Amino acid sequence: MTTPKPSVARGAQRRAVLLAQPGAASDRLRDALQQAGAEVVLIADPSSIAVDAVIAAQPDSLLVALDPATEAQLERFDAVLGDPAITVIFDEAELAARREGWDAARWSRHLQAKLYGHDDVLPPGQTEADDIYPQPGLPTTPQQHHAEASFGEYVGDAGTHAEALPVDAVGIGLAEVDQVDAELLETDAGDFGAIDFNSFDMGGESRAPRDATQDTIIGLDEFLSSTGSGDAPAEIPAAVAPRTIKAGEWSLDDGETRVGASRSASVATTNIEELERRIAGLSLADTDSYGHGPQRGAVLLLAGLGGPDAVRQLLKGLPEGFPRPVLILQRLDGGQYDKLVGQMARASAMPVQLAAADTVLEAGNVYVVPPSLGLARKAADLVFSGSADVFGALPANDSAIVVLSGGDVATVDPIMRLAAAGALVAGQSAEGCFEPAAANDVVARGGEAGLPAALAERLAERWPA
Repeated sequence: MTTPKPSVARGAQRRAVLLAQPGAASDRLRDALQQAGAEVVLIADPSSIAVDAVIAAQPDSLLVALDPATEAQLERFDAVLGDPAITVIFDEAELAARREGWDAARWSRHLQAKLYGHDDVLPPGQTEADDIYPQPGLPTTPQQHHAEASFGEYVGDAGTHAEALPVDAVGIGLAEVDQVDAELLETDAGDFGAIDFNSFDMGGESRAPRDATQDTIIGLDEFLSSTGSGDAPAEIPAAVAPRTIKAGEWSLDDGETRVGASRSASVATTNIEELERRIAGLSLADTDSYGHGPQRGAVLLLAGLGGPDAVRQLLKGLPEGFPRPVLILQRLDGGQYDKLVGQMARASAMPVQLAAADTVLEAGNVYVVPPSLGLARKAADLVFSGSADVFGALPANDSAIVVLSGGDVATVDPIMRLAAAGALVAGQSAEGCFEPAAANDVVARGGEAGLPAALAERLAERWPA
């Protein structure tokens, strides 16, 4: 079998070490590294090689084919796995052995992007403009199409449309009003007779000054006198002495029925005393607890292809005793989430466990969440539930969602709704990201961006341990 040459050269050639059990998975991963343009300096069985031999090969990239035997040996390679100068990539050996054809070519392109730190994962000859898949978001409106147009452009177009202007009743275009025939405005003087403008008295007829003696000015006193309203007012009767009413005398009796009057007064007194006793026993509720204590949120890490590496880097940056639970929602083709628990436990300072239904989330713990589980709220606690989604129960003002490589684009809309309600939302930057579509969408819609280590610092800053 002839190994094809790499389709794209990305800077200096990478020196890669492959740790894998001998077999089909090792052969396919070796071919993928060569197609990605890497120099494979060492292929070794992790159960039979020393870590010093791996270091002596001076790799800048390490590809590990995970299976039960390899996982048992990984602790011996911590010096290489924890070296920040070495790019570490994990792959499932079982999946690698079955990968062929289009899947193998696609994975090789993503491997190349990971090794050389770019986001070009399209087949040769295809560009972003060739992408026919629908993109997230609403279509562009006509107002947005013309948002950058200036008013001067419309003024310049007006001259070309002048001939289409409406016509007035005389039949003359509005643009040619100054050319109206003067005959249309002429009149026959005989219709009105001769007009002598000198006969008009422009000063008008003078009026004699007003004689104040001819007009009688009536004041308010005279007016009241003439109408009889100026007479002295009638004497106002003295006010009735106020009556003092005691609470014990309150009654609904109409004054005619006397039966049971004393009994009604006794009942009223008793009811008032009971009301006062109940009011005295009331107290204000704690507005922060709503009877169950403050609602605490969680940190969600969403990942897919290439995501385990990003999740490991982020978990390394979170301290032991981090005051919120951390949930890993990692899409796996093989669905072996129990193995993912072991991988993440080696990178995390916090305990890592597989989520189970009806389990209460506890701060300072990391949970690997299978797709079959969601979240529900029980009083002040979050619990894993098989009949709920992941986002609906989260209190937005105390939660964070971080979208890493391979995150599901379909989750971006509910994530941004939580962001609008106060959640901390971030996406992995495109550098070293296998599938950045969801992360880029989150960042484009207002989310924060950064490498996994920087995002871990942001979370630790938001919730100090």
